[in-house]
Amino acid sequence: MPAITVKSIELAEVQKKVLAKKYVEIFSEITNVPKDRVYIFFDGHELNNVGTAGIRFSDKPSKAWSKFTEDEWSKNPEIVAKIEKAGE
Repeated sequence: MPAITVKSIELAEVQKKVLAKKYVEIFSEITNVPKDRVYIFFDGHELNNVGTAGIRFSDKPSKAWSKFTEDEWSKNPEIVAKIEKAGE
């Protein structure tokens, strides 16, 4: 049972959906392992559990980070549609 683990700060559900599809497709294509035998695990970390330079992201969020949060994705249906189309 091959497994892919994605370690990241929180991802939106639509991001995980597309990443799972793409990673498994590529892994299966390269290794010739059937897609239904490849497992993918998302190991997401909340912003209050991750930091840099001694500061948690939840205490001082990056301006760039807001575009990756679930709330921002749900506010922009054009981005969601584009990402979902990429996963087709």
